[in-house]
Amino acid sequence: MSPQIPHPARVLVEGTRRAVRTARNRRSPGASRVPSQLTDITPAWLATALGKPVGSIRAITVLDSHSGTAARARIGVDADDDSIPDRLFVKLPPSDYPQHVLLDLFGLAEKEVLAYRALGEDPPVRIPRCHAAESDPRRSRFALVLEDLTATARFRTVVDTVSRAEAEAVVDAMADLHSVFWNSDRFAGDLAPLAHRPAFETHLGTMIRRLLLRNIKGHTADMIPEAVARACRIFYLRSAEMDTLWASLPQTLLHGDPHLGNLFFEDDGPGFLDWQIASAGAGIRDVAYFLTASVDPALLRTIERALVQRYVDRLAAAGIAVDGARWWTLYRAATTDWFLAAVCTAEAGARMQPLEVSREGVRRAVAAVEAHDSFRVLTALVDGR
Repeated sequence: MSPQIPHPARVLVEGTRRAVRTARNRRSPGASRVPSQLTDITPAWLATALGKPVGSIRAITVLDSHSGTAARARIGVDADDDSIPDRLFVKLPPSDYPQHVLLDLFGLAEKEVLAYRALGEDPPVRIPRCHAAESDPRRSRFALVLEDLTATARFRTVVDTVSRAEAEAVVDAMADLHSVFWNSDRFAGDLAPLAHRPAFETHLGTMIRRLLLRNIKGHTADMIPEAVARACRIFYLRSAEMDTLWASLPQTLLHGDPHLGNLFFEDDGPGFLDWQIASAGAGIRDVAYFLTASVDPALLRTIERALVQRYVDRLAAAGIAVDGARWWTLYRAATTDWFLAAVCTAEAGARMQPLEVSREGVRRAVAAVEAHDSFRVLTALVDGR
């Protein structure tokens, strides 16, 4: 396939081809050494994935499991090696076929596997320890074996909110993450797949935005002022110019989807889950996304400027100088990222999130873009003003 896809028909053809490939691979569970479902997680496979001798794990017990954008399970492990944890968490391709197709269309599994490998044994932020990360894109397979956080971590959802102290801790962690990967040479090397989206993904994303945003009519349509609904069409009318804007800024490793449902908290601070949207990008986008999605608007309006400055100051302490006033303007524009995510999720209905969750997400998104006149600011930046 050529690097450029000039017509929507070619996007649809390629998307159909990938959907058929996914269906074919789901019917051939033994076609890859990477598991396709929970029953493929055998003692022998797990021992090999952990770098242990076959036979060192006697038995595996599924403690609980569910499937959404990925299949997830907690497993108990009976092993004769004390270095093997007796509880682990595994992620695999989703059981739902449409979710599996979505995963494949946007390379979400490969992004997450690559992110965990990039973060390594000594990550700059708290993440679940990654014991194994395997991927077979040709066969639509991936497997992550992670630390089970159940005993130590506290989890929340989008309807919850964080305190000022918690927001400060997350912003600090983001600055620590971003400073390590700031303009890293690795984005031209092993992390190149996170820095360069295939043309197919770019064009498909624009088509989906057009489909969902051209006429917002889902269960949150009543929450979105008409002027905001018109302004958000920039996401598909000028998507290429927006990409150029964000790519012109210093690039670092972004989590990409840091709302409360993808974070956890322990006594010593926050951690980050679910790296499926990981990419190279402008760090302020992670900050704006997290704060807009995760702090109640009434509190956020009183603390967000100080939090952006806190992020800038922490970068400076790591030897990275950025202009605080400029980064505040970029923050105001970047609040639109959560608007895009929240509205598109709501337009997809209960298949993606419970309705009360997506309504709260849209409420916070609208509050932010109205408070900051974000679409006007974004348009001015895209225009070079």
